[in-house]
This record gives sequence, C-alpha cells and structure tokens, in this order.
Amino acid sequence: MSRFSLVAMTAMLTAFATVASAQHSGMMGHDAPPAMSPPDAREELHFPPAMQANLLKNMRDHVETLNAILQAVNAGDFADASRIATERLGLDSPSAAGCKPTDAAANGSASMSKSPASGSMDEMMALYMPAPMRAIGLSMHTSASEFAAVATKAVATHDTASVIGALSRITPNCVACHSAYRLR
Repeated sequence: MSRFSLVAMTAMLTAFATVASAQHSGMMGHDAPPAMSPPDAREELHFPPAMQANLLKNMRDHVETLNAILQAVNAGDFADASRIATERLGLDSPSAAGCKPTDAAANGSASMSKSPASGSMDEMMALYMPAPMRAIGLSMHTSASEFAAVATKAVATHDTASVIGALSRITPNCVACHSAYRLR
C-alpha cells in the first residue's frame, strides 16, 4: 500500500470527522429554512444532557483514535496501531461497555446483567439508546478488536493490505450510525 493511499485515507477520515462534528453543531444547513434543505430523515434521539455530552465526547475520541491508528499504520508501526485500537476502541475499551448486550437489551427491561451504579452511563445507554444503535456500536468495537488482531499479526508478516482491509471495516459502522441517528 503506498503512502499516497494512506494519506488519502487520513484526509477522508478528517473530512468525515469535520462533517460529523458540523452535523452535531448545527452547521450543515439545519438552521436553513425548510424549503432550502430536505427534511432530516434520521431518527432524532432524546438523551439526558449528561448522556448526550458523554456520547459526543466518546464519538470525538473515536475519531481521534482512528486518526492515531491511521498515523501509526502510515508509519508502519502496526504494534502501536494495535495497541491504540485495543485500548481506546476495541471490545475491552471503556467506551465499548455501553454497547455490549445486557439483560435489559435481551428482555426489554431496565435490568442489566451486571448492575451498574444507578445513573451510570452504562445504565443510561441501556435505558435510552435504541437497540439497533447499540448493535452498530458493538459492531464498530468488534471491528476495532478484529483490526487489532490483524495489526498484531502484521508486525511479523508486514501485510499492510490486510491491515488496511481490517481498518476499512471499522468506519462503515460510523457512517451507518451517523446516517441513521441524530441528536436533538
């Protein structure tokens, strides 16, 4: 994989982050008169303010993490790319906890398999986040863990194409979520 391809991927990720940030801050025509822009068909989510702030913080961290992974891959440092993915984006990262299945998701109740502290972010996600959105999040975190495994293997094999392929399976989840949901 050429450096040009990696630079192009970094530029695309930066553009995605800019658009996602603009969508959430109202800079993408959301303030335009209705006749000038088509209606936003995404599901509007109504989260408590603390949960909304936490979700936005997590998404910004996800974009920063993807950028750090791209920089490590571009430098040929697959071990660092794997470490970053594992610690900040993978299934065992702190941000994945709210996307994991719980008893609440399975039976539609507010009880969870591991009872979080009352009012915790994990509890709020179980109560307020739509199940399909949580599934997209879980898929993204799973893809990040799978990327980490591929990147670890590439430390020995130097298989950049596999690393790029695994990395390219993370971001479609971001696109799917941002295409389906919006915060009010």
